[in-house]
Amino acid sequence: MKILVADDYKKSRDQLEKMLAKKGYEVLIAKDGVEALTIYQENDIKVAFIDWSMPKLNGVDLCHRIRDFNLKTSHISYLILTSGKTKKRNMVEGLDAGVDDFILKPYSEDIVLSRVNVAKRVLETKVNKIPCVHDLKDKEIEPVAVLNEEHVLIHKITGVLEMVSNMLGEGMPLPKKLLKWTTSSVFMLTWDLHESKEYVYIDVFVERAKNIHGKTTQLYSRSSLTQIMREHEIIKELLLDMQEATRKYDIDNRKSVIKLRNIIARFLPLIRFHAAREEDVFLPFTQRYLTEDDISLLMEEFQKVEDSIGTEKIQSRLDTIEQLEKILKIKEKKV
Repeated sequence: MKILVADDYKKSRDQLEKMLAKKGYEVLIAKDGVEALTIYQENDIKVAFIDWSMPKLNGVDLCHRIRDFNLKTSHISYLILTSGKTKKRNMVEGLDAGVDDFILKPYSEDIVLSRVNVAKRVLETKVNKIPCVHDLKDKEIEPVAVLNEEHVLIHKITGVLEMVSNMLGEGMPLPKKLLKWTTSSVFMLTWDLHESKEYVYIDVFVERAKNIHGKTTQLYSRSSLTQIMREHEIIKELLLDMQEATRKYDIDNRKSVIKLRNIIARFLPLIRFHAAREEDVFLPFTQRYLTEDDISLLMEEFQKVEDSIGTEKIQSRLDTIEQLEKILKIKEKKV
């Protein structure tokens, strides 16, 4: 199998070439983006390690050119962007360019070779024909579709919560029954329903990744999983605080009103950014790992979560949310 290594830094090129050649792969070397594109177009490259920062044509732009070439020629390849960049916007930019995976520098031989093994499996199933993250969402696997659909439900109930918070801030007398219904609905749809499914999804992904790599430390970083898990903890803490503040809410006690509003003010941007991070980075990245058996298992587990809550109970809440959206005239806003 031919593997392209494109990097303007000789030490990095030599390190990767040595790791790959030792395992019998035919390694082709490029010192800049333009040379890399020529080599790619003239050879049957299956896997490419592409440095983010290169002269003449950087790694992201090179990936765009390669994906355009693949679409025209029906060629299939697996692109791995190599970099020290770890921020969410960098990962999204790479996904938009059609990158299949990321590897952080300095290289670990175990990680490099495990990524090649992943590439082989992906190439066999032709999953990487999807040219960019937007098309990837159109072809998302069923469990991911369920989780993304629930992000819409979460947005709806948080829209109601935001409106209620605004009313509290304006000093409007709100029935405690409405507050209890709103905060309990946020807890049910966000935590009991959605986050419970996410924990199952994460467990299956991590198990699959361990089977492939033997360890998942770097995967956690690349898929933003560490940050997502931290956000889960904060989300649950805020939801519990919100429930407690609602129980202690007293319309004549200004401190209790301010406390509830402050909790909601912390919760709303977090849950919206959390959902956006999952849709843009985590779910597109992780779904590539899952087998058909994993998908079937996830759908079964998702159904168990819904059954434990009660499908009628969930639907009743959703119907009421729809009514409140009309009454409160809540407009949809993208997360």
